[in-house]
Amino acid sequence: MITVQDILEIPDLNLKLLAGAKSVSNPVRWVHIAEVPDPTPWLKGGELLLTTGYGLTGPAEKQVEALKRLIDHNLSGLGVGTGFTFDKVPETLIRLADEYSFPLFEVPYHVPFIAITEAVSSKIVNEQYALLQRSLAVHEKLTKIVLEEKGLDAILSTLSALVGCSAVLFDFHGLVLCEAAYRRKVAGEMIADLWRQISDRRASRQIFSVGLEGASSSVQVYPVVASHRIGAFLAVVKDSGDFSDYDRIILHHVVTVTALELVKKKAVAETEKRLAGDFFDELIASDLYEEEIARRLAFFGLEPEQEHLITLVDIDGFKAYLDGTSDREETAAQDIKERLHWAVDEFLAKREALFISASRSDSVVVLLQPGQMAAEGVLGLAGELRAAIAEMLPEITVSIGIGRPHKSLVDLRQSYYEAHYAIKIRKLKGGTGVIASFDDLGSYGLLLGLQDTLSLEVFYDSVLGKLHEYDEQSSSDLVKSLACFLEANGHWGEAAERLYVHRHTLRYRMKRVEEITGRDLGSSQDRMEFWLALKAKELIDQSGKKKALRAV
Repeated sequence: MITVQDILEIPDLNLKLLAGAKSVSNPVRWVHIAEVPDPTPWLKGGELLLTTGYGLTGPAEKQVEALKRLIDHNLSGLGVGTGFTFDKVPETLIRLADEYSFPLFEVPYHVPFIAITEAVSSKIVNEQYALLQRSLAVHEKLTKIVLEEKGLDAILSTLSALVGCSAVLFDFHGLVLCEAAYRRKVAGEMIADLWRQISDRRASRQIFSVGLEGASSSVQVYPVVASHRIGAFLAVVKDSGDFSDYDRIILHHVVTVTALELVKKKAVAETEKRLAGDFFDELIASDLYEEEIARRLAFFGLEPEQEHLITLVDIDGFKAYLDGTSDREETAAQDIKERLHWAVDEFLAKREALFISASRSDSVVVLLQPGQMAAEGVLGLAGELRAAIAEMLPEITVSIGIGRPHKSLVDLRQSYYEAHYAIKIRKLKGGTGVIASFDDLGSYGLLLGLQDTLSLEVFYDSVLGKLHEYDEQSSSDLVKSLACFLEANGHWGEAAERLYVHRHTLRYRMKRVEEITGRDLGSSQDRMEFWLALKAKELIDQSGKKKALRAV
């Protein structure tokens, strides 16, 4: 950036400043020569005007009017050549220029205006060339960071060092992807306030400014567009002063490489998610031998010889407006599920845990290698994860199920069902946001030891086979009614409401259940066996669905 002071200091021109010393730092966009009474129609602002004074002749009032017109047009300064119209610059002009802090200088008779324009042009060209060279150096440095896969943290750290600023990179939903500080870190409450302001303008693809209490200047926000959509927002606050042209060029390069990094991360993440999803589908369906499971785990960076367990992060429900009754709500629900998966991955990655994860319906399933972590440590980790999700995704509540660690890889399927049914059983006792483990299964854990479907079918038939046959022959719903009664913990009113029947109707049905099965619902032993048989049927049905899908 060329200033009036730079021009005054050009050797051999002998330019003499007469007024406006406080504003010699005014930037000069270009130099213009004019000898007409009113040159402003040909000026855009930011020019340094050179004149012999022809347009400034006349009485003092006219001179004041002409100079005020130039000052109001936002010129950088005025150079008056002496020895033509004026032998020396009139005092009237000097006093007015000083009053408005407008740079006014004298150009000696022997100095041609073209010498000034050539010198300024050379300075501007040289400065632009130097800026271009520095810009290319920054571009090469940032490109090297991307090629060496140093990640977003390295990109923002480089930006912070080059510009002297603090920076925060948000994803589209307000999660902080990374941040960097020059002298002081942006406080957590300031980041939260910053996102509140950005979220109101998320649809804008233009650079904008927001105010931040405690910051020395306004915060510049740069939308990062990746794959034709806004993928992130880069918020930057200068430690002191305003952003220079060089700073803005650096920011432009940073936004570009950040977009490339996000596209790369998205492509890698989607591929990994697809491979992880396929792995979990085959693992749970018992389609993999131990050797193949070991090979897959090694591919994902885990150690096959170590113990592993399955953890489920299950969405209990959406707290607001999401019920899946419209396309927009379904899209919003899907968006939250993706954010949940990201939040789980981000939490575990920050704790340097070895894991793989995938989304399944309303859950995120995680295969975790606990290492030296004891069972209490895994439960503590689950509690921290639930708290982190509650903070990042207040729209939902989640429950977390934890299966037992297994060294035999084929037993990981059992760990999955342990986590799955631990959540279900805890939920039947009431409440949401539970953390459940194998210890919560009780006697139901015996069913999960029956790995083959035939054993489960034998158990189911021995308890509820007659009742099932009666339903098929009579088109009745006694099995369903029994399940509702048990899930309501024997509360007649609650179970009747779930079935949309009168209490007397439900009592009659339960009496028929006792008559057909020969068991007594007043007996805790019989009620437990009914419950286990119903859960065995769920395992049988799930196994049947998996076989049907594999057949397709």
